[in-house]
Amino acid sequence: MSSTVCYPPGADWTCAYTQDELDAMRADPTTAAVMDRSEALAWMTLATLTADQIGTCPITVRPTAARICHLPTYLTYPVWGYGHYAGVRVGESAFNPYVSADGVWVNGCGCSSDACSCASLCEAILPGTVGHIAEVWVDGLLLPPTAYRVDSGNRLVRVDGGECWPVCQDMAADPTKPDTFAVTYYPGAYPDEITLWAAGLLAVEYYKACQNQSCRLPAHVQNVTRMGVTYQVNVDMFTDGGTGIREVDALVARYNPFHLKARPTVTSPDAHRRAARVPTWGQ
Repeated sequence: MSSTVCYPPGADWTCAYTQDELDAMRADPTTAAVMDRSEALAWMTLATLTADQIGTCPITVRPTAARICHLPTYLTYPVWGYGHYAGVRVGESAFNPYVSADGVWVNGCGCSSDACSCASLCEAILPGTVGHIAEVWVDGLLLPPTAYRVDSGNRLVRVDGGECWPVCQDMAADPTKPDTFAVTYYPGAYPDEITLWAAGLLAVEYYKACQNQSCRLPAHVQNVTRMGVTYQVNVDMFTDGGTGIREVDALVARYNPFHLKARPTVTSPDAHRRAARVPTWGQ
């Protein structure tokens, strides 16, 4: 992990070098710096070509718990109430028909964080898709991985029977201090054996290009002749959504078969949940 450029730790260079050769290369500060930049470019390329599904860094978010359900537009008599605002505890199972925001009659139970359950479910909604949870801090304590799970790609559910996720927190405090709640996770796919190998293969080619060695990266040079004069014109790399390296492009096609430029997002004017705060600069 570079101190100035954020990318996943590690890349497998053994497609081109032995471990002894890599150790010797890393021992030289100048060569090691070029290798670090090559890895950064490799991960950046994979992130760009997969619409940020792989090659991304862990991010830390400061969420608010998804414990209060959305109020429908119409309630039948008698109204049992929703959440603690109406005197009913979250998760009480009183069946209560109502008309939802899109005009559909729903025979719903008491206010629950899960529309399919009449029991209270302690969960927090995280932005994007969660590939791997690195750590969860609550009230200054680091929770073990057995204390939570992820449902539906982005719902962090507490399963250890402890206190539910905090509804509010001290956003000005360090996320490892009391009265805080912070989750660090990989958005998209967590680096595995295949992605580390593809990143290393691509890093090797960037490294060779920097050393003026023959490499597999596309040159994209076109010869243009006008009025008897021949020009060489360089065009952009990766314009077709691939690198020209079969092994790397097979991975890209797996995660981004339609060559999307950005990860799709879904928004709704009916959504009232407060989004998690994501620190983007500073401590």
